[in-house]
Amino acid sequence: MSVPEDDILCRFVREKDWSAKENRPRPSAFRETGLSLWHVGRLLEHNVQVEDLRLKHLEGVGQAHHTAGQYIKFALEVAQETNKPFPVSVEWRPEDEHVTEPWRKWRYAHVQVEVADESKNFDTLFRQKLAQNARKLVPPDKFLNPDSQNLS
Repeated sequence: MSVPEDDILCRFVREKDWSAKENRPRPSAFRETGLSLWHVGRLLEHNVQVEDLRLKHLEGVGQAHHTAGQYIKFALEVAQETNKPFPVSVEWRPEDEHVTEPWRKWRYAHVQVEVADESKNFDTLFRQKLAQNARKLVPPDKFLNPDSQNLS
């Protein structure tokens, strides 16, 4: 089942995938096939903050928020600009193998962005668009300072 286009999704961004110079994620933050995301609204409906999921290897990570529609829009732009089909879908995946302990209790909010052709990786241009066009950014803890501002 597809996620509604206006719904906000969070991608956690590790320190190594954050550009301190540009104060945003590097395209590498979006490189995995089957991009794992968290649905902000579903978490909030259960009185859970996105920050609550920053456990184990996600301690101290940052965040990049996009709408589900942005993922589709950027894929269409890539297809137009490269003249090659690049169909992606944004789907609920509560039972995905990426949802391991201790995150299983939040699996109701897990979403995947998938390339229709599983043999394809995410296009570099697609990853660049995601890195440059987040609705909201939260730097990893290492890069926070009192003068930094998050995008809205």
